[in-house]
Amino acid sequence: MGKIIKIKIIIVAVAVASILTFLFLVVAAVCGYKVGEAYVEEQVNQMRANSTVINNQIYAERYRSLLDKYLLSKGYVSLERIVFYLQRTNNILDTSTLSYEVWDKAYLDNINAEEKQMIPIKTICKNLKSNSNIPTFTLENGVNENGVAIDVIDLCTVDGKDITESSAYDEVYYPLPFSFPLKKDFEITSIVFEQRSVDLSESQQLNDAHSGWDLAVPIGTNFYSMCDGTISNVTNTQANDLPYKESGNSTGNYMMVTCNNGFTAMYWHLQYKSQPFNMREQMIVKKGDLLGRTSTTGTSTGPHLHLGLKDSEGNLLDAMAYIDFTKYEENDL
Repeated sequence: MGKIIKIKIIIVAVAVASILTFLFLVVAAVCGYKVGEAYVEEQVNQMRANSTVINNQIYAERYRSLLDKYLLSKGYVSLERIVFYLQRTNNILDTSTLSYEVWDKAYLDNINAEEKQMIPIKTICKNLKSNSNIPTFTLENGVNENGVAIDVIDLCTVDGKDITESSAYDEVYYPLPFSFPLKKDFEITSIVFEQRSVDLSESQQLNDAHSGWDLAVPIGTNFYSMCDGTISNVTNTQANDLPYKESGNSTGNYMMVTCNNGFTAMYWHLQYKSQPFNMREQMIVKKGDLLGRTSTTGTSTGPHLHLGLKDSEGNLLDAMAYIDFTKYEENDL
């Protein structure tokens, strides 16, 4: 009889332990999801990933050369961060007059190569305050010798407050939610928010602030999902691999994936019906899944993948600021 009671006690104990373990995992999963949302929101605030640099066309060429050199091996530093850092450390308004070597150093000064992330802006501002070798900062907004307007970028002050003394800013490296969508060599031909003038045809000139990143790759290059999510749009209107000058098709082919964190990843200028496995709207995809192949459809001037990102309210963001480059693996797919 005592043996039976002991067995019953063991069974009850195991059952209770199982229930508690289950509840713990549920709570952990929910909390983990909430923490993930908090990370993304915090990144928007602290990384200013929807910010622009006015008249950034004067910096674009040298900035692209830095990204082609360091993006995959070191990680991503935004143009805003570099211009801010160069203005502050050199007390100079037009940083495009500085040498490529000085720009190169600024990129490396602002990256943690192990984390492959920008050093938190609070850390950078602390270092700037404590460095007695930096010249006194006296800049005001103005124009360069060519009459191009240039703003002074001050990332160390927000709403009149010094962020080094604010608890709203920290010095944490947040987990980055997305992966890079290409696994082959590419060249950056346009940066996000770049002020451009694009010759589409004899009768059409495109003047805009670019809505994403243009990554030049050969026609037929595979691209992959940046995130776990759901396909929210698949559009195929152009059956040939031709730029706008030859096709006259301004829509082209594109795909959108609504990520599980509420952001929407956008892939443009795709090859006609290149989605594998009959991928269609409302299908669930995983980070790293093959989504299709690249081309030069729609308002394009050559073969490339246009990569864009929007938040849940439809605001354009800088996709590169959310990509975890420590996970990048190049292969022959």
